Amino acid sequence: MLERYLKSRLQVNLGCPHTRARCRRVFLLVFLIAALSLGDLWVTWTMLHSMGMEEVNPVAAFIIRHQSPLGLVLFKTGSVLACVSIILVVRHRRQGEVAAWVASIILVLLTVRWSTYTSEVADFNSTVTIGEAQRSQMWLTFGNRRADPAPLP
Repeated sequence: MLERYLKSRLQVNLGCPHTRARCRRVFLLVFLIAALSLGDLWVTWTMLHSMGMEEVNPVAAFIIRHQSPLGLVLFKTGSVLACVSIILVVRHRRQGEVAAWVASIILVLLTVRWSTYTSEVADFNSTVTIGEAQRSQMWLTFGNRRADPAPLP
């Protein structure tokens, strides 16, 4: 009974031009999701191996606090693969396309935030400011890269 239900829900009518167009849009959005997620991982990796950063995702922050670069890569890659897999399974349905659009918009906004963040970090010309950030409990790095806090004048 479950098998028949799943077969009827996952059956795709590729003869319909609307369904084919939706599938094409979803595939393009999935490519965008994968590319932006890879960029997010690259910037996160770069920041964690340089001066550090704050991570707002509590699962990723937990992994980083336990100094597991491989764990972070596996977590981020696994979560993207899970998201993309679910979207691809339901790509022919409206819900699948909506999910792809929502995930894409979130990642575009995250990319814009990363751009702003890296610009702000590039403007850190004061070692006092960097030292203050690194003393925060929220500031995370990989390895023993915490600089000694700069002395206050």
